[in-house]
Amino acid sequence: MKKTFITAIAIVCVAATAFASEDWRGNNRLAGTVVDKATGKPVPNATVKLRIQKGSNGGPDFKADGNGKWAILGLSSGTWNMDVEAPGYVVRQIGGIAITEGQRLPPMKIELEPQAPAQAESAAEPPHEEVRVGGQAVSKDIADAIEAGNAALNAKNYKDAVTNYEKASAAMPTFMPIKLALARSYYGANQLPKAIAAMTEVYNSAPTNGDYGVLLANMLLENGQLDKAQEIIEKLPEGALTMDTLLNTGIAMMNKKQPAAAVGYFNKAIKMDPASHLGYYYRGLALIQNGKPKEAKPDLQKVVELAPNSQEAGEAKEYLKSIK
Repeated sequence: MKKTFITAIAIVCVAATAFASEDWRGNNRLAGTVVDKATGKPVPNATVKLRIQKGSNGGPDFKADGNGKWAILGLSSGTWNMDVEAPGYVVRQIGGIAITEGQRLPPMKIELEPQAPAQAESAAEPPHEEVRVGGQAVSKDIADAIEAGNAALNAKNYKDAVTNYEKASAAMPTFMPIKLALARSYYGANQLPKAIAAMTEVYNSAPTNGDYGVLLANMLLENGQLDKAQEIIEKLPEGALTMDTLLNTGIAMMNKKQPAAAVGYFNKAIKMDPASHLGYYYRGLALIQNGKPKEAKPDLQKVVELAPNSQEAGEAKEYLKSIK
């Protein structure tokens, strides 16, 4: 029986969860330095969490040294996600790190954005105690809300983070570090339209910031706003695109019945990481949707070759059975 292709495909999930399996282990090395984005100075003892985008999504957790430097051996080839965190900084999430056997990547420079600072730069006496945040005088009540929001966001308690950051943002509407934290909190709380609105303000304040562009584009894609997401993606600086953004854009185009255009994004994803089976998988589906099943056959066979135990490989085998 010929398999029916379903176009409603979910956006790729970039959240990484560590499981017990160690299928992420290999012979590759990755190294880098963690620095303060504002000052360029090293961030000592930052925690680095690596998760591979296949199989068990497993990977190692480790710390940078006192000079912000780190190196890790024993990584498998494939596409990796990275979370970098340190006290006083916003967690940095990086996706689409392509590691290929025998190819040594140059050291990474990872910039951490300071959290909205709530510590007092100057203070008056109660009952009208004030502190300065980002050069602005605010009440201690607002400073406390920022600190509570930071703690809640780090703990992934998004509801409380939203409550506190909304309070702080109302008092400091043009202070973008709080607006960025609010956007992340809205997203974590599954309030996507509000996350997009806040993130749009952040992006418009610094349209050349690749990190801001990628975050906004992925939110727009998840919300089905393909045209707006493409506008952002086309303006991203060289090197800012990630594997997840390319895959998500292609998937969104397939959902909009634009498989030919989707193939172009999957081509870029495969070029970025030829060792990942996902680019081949989605390109194969796009070709099938475009009425070219025979052209999809090599991609589906590549999925089975690269990740024989994956869910995608199982589906690829079913498609292959129907292609004559």
